[in-house]
Amino acid sequence: MALLKCRPRRRAGFILAVAAGLAVGSTAAASQCSADSRHWRFDDAGEGRGFAHVQLQRGAAVPAEDPLHPGNQVARLTAGPKQKGKVGKADYVHRFQPLQAGSVVLMQARFYFPPGTPLNSLILMDLECASCGLDTNPGVRLYLRRGMLRVDRSKIGIKQAFLPSVPHMMAAGVWHELSWQVTLGAGEQGRSVVRLDGEVVSDARGTTVLTQEVVSRHMDVAVQEQADRFQVGVTANSNPQTVELLLDDVRFCQL
Repeated sequence: MALLKCRPRRRAGFILAVAAGLAVGSTAAASQCSADSRHWRFDDAGEGRGFAHVQLQRGAAVPAEDPLHPGNQVARLTAGPKQKGKVGKADYVHRFQPLQAGSVVLMQARFYFPPGTPLNSLILMDLECASCGLDTNPGVRLYLRRGMLRVDRSKIGIKQAFLPSVPHMMAAGVWHELSWQVTLGAGEQGRSVVRLDGEVVSDARGTTVLTQEVVSRHMDVAVQEQADRFQVGVTANSNPQTVELLLDDVRFCQL
């Protein structure tokens, strides 16, 4: 089991998507982003500026120019193919104070896949825990499968993924605005809402955080039920070929 192992005109649509993300659920609708919310525009040339670090495994992260909007600085992430069981990685990592069950997190970014990029077997966002007591960094992951988004929960010991409820697909050659809101919790107290270009493509309730109950079924280890790390980019490439994407306007917000 895996567990045990501003340019105002261009960004107007993204701002509307942010507002839409805040409207999910009555509690979130009445909340505001916490004071430690983050927004990375990649306007600075510094690699990984403002993030805790850049995670690379046969990968690279470099500044680049937006192919559709000249003058806009973005990040180009390149992740090598899966080799000998190890995936390629190229992503940015944000660390934050541990959040327990009941916390609501909003994660957003814009993605551009160059033509020819396989829109399959890619993980684009992770909400994990690096200090829970397991060295597998358990958490939930936003996964791209045949152009559609799903939430993989295998690293917290849950076999069933949150599948897309609307067949809205990502495509190459255009910018996509991606928003993922997660309520940390066990059972019906947990929730995951995924929006693609402002449209809800997945809204599901279920466990979204590592729980002691699940861990105790397999080992005698005490764990913390929390999250403390956000990753965005190509957090895993399971394809037999190198994958590249562009990234811009990354946001992290605790509601």
